[in-house]
Amino acid sequence: MDNNAVITIRNLIKRFPMGNDFFTALKSVNLTLNTGEFTGLVGPSGSGKTTLLNIIGGLDSATEGSVSVLSHSMDNTSHNERALLRRKHMGFIFQSYNLLPVYTVYENVELPLILNKVSPLERQKKVDQAIEWVGLTDKKNSRPATLSGGQCQRTAIARAIVHQPDLVLADEPTANLDAENSHHIMKILVNLNKEISTSFVFATHDEKIMGYLKRIIHLEDGMINKDEKFERTK
Repeated sequence: MDNNAVITIRNLIKRFPMGNDFFTALKSVNLTLNTGEFTGLVGPSGSGKTTLLNIIGGLDSATEGSVSVLSHSMDNTSHNERALLRRKHMGFIFQSYNLLPVYTVYENVELPLILNKVSPLERQKKVDQAIEWVGLTDKKNSRPATLSGGQCQRTAIARAIVHQPDLVLADEPTANLDAENSHHIMKILVNLNKEISTSFVFATHDEKIMGYLKRIIHLEDGMINKDEKFERTK
């Protein structure tokens, strides 16, 4: 196995029960992603990109094949083992933000650090840094209901990266945003990718995101049909 590999997938098949039969969502997928890559899983709705992202994140399991994430086999691992890996080493960005409405921006961002039992002094330092990264220092005491969509998504990003994870998985992170906010969000993520070498994997069909990706993996009907790499100056 490549020591630089963040994700190694071999002969992955994913089937879902459908009545008396099965629907095969992913068909013999083979994929290796290395440290610091800024990658998109791209394809139309139903192509399998979100299913693949969920399997990488340990939110779902492969039917057949092997999946290794951050040198941890995801095959036959317990729910608790996967949860610990996610909590310690991964960040997640969802299109629906998933912020806790009764918590302030600061408290939402702080939550992963509390779960990881980080000391109060270290928590304050890391939370302030993450909020500064996404440009929300003036909103840190605000609650989600008072924020714009772009500010909510930036809060979700700060929460995802506050513990400086090795891997961030983002499912349609700009789907609910206008063009200006989408570009703002992507520039923040590109800078974080450069600054802390976090690997990013997006599931998207948003053209605005694609211009920032350094690698685009095209999925169609549950199979990879093209894998492209790009040199970006952004």
